[in-house]
Amino acid sequence: MNRNRLIVGLVILVVFMILSISGSVVLLREWNRRQAYVSQRTPLLSLDYCSSRQVKPCVLSFNLDSDGNMLINIRAASSAPPNFYIKVRQEEEESIYKCQRVKGTSTGVACSGRVMPPGEILQFLMLSKDEDILLAEGSFPIIGLALATPEIAPTPTPRIHHYR
Repeated sequence: MNRNRLIVGLVILVVFMILSISGSVVLLREWNRRQAYVSQRTPLLSLDYCSSRQVKPCVLSFNLDSDGNMLINIRAASSAPPNFYIKVRQEEEESIYKCQRVKGTSTGVACSGRVMPPGEILQFLMLSKDEDILLAEGSFPIIGLALATPEIAPTPTPRIHHYR
């Protein structure tokens, strides 16, 4: 009786090992098939300040709007409405900047959000709105912030009456 149990146990063990090995081989082949090859991948775009190289997207400038928000001015790759937003990481904090097309420009985009400190190196991530896919990234400091120009209302000029 013990000999029969031993044989049945060994047969079950061998069948289990065969199934495990064949299942692992199938899973490994499927995983390798789904992996993109170097020729299939598009490199991640670098996000940095605009330069003479004309790489798009790039950061044109930073400034403060009249409401005290920081604007990140970006030169985008196309004239289509921006299908992305910017996430800025400062140490452990993340801030989201909503982006919209700048009227009157073909590739200008302005992204608005929380004010960040100049001089500190920050990580900038450009993410797609639909699927949160990373489109471009870069780490660099904010060199300076341009202040919003206050609107100046014309002052009425006093009328001078000449009497004779």
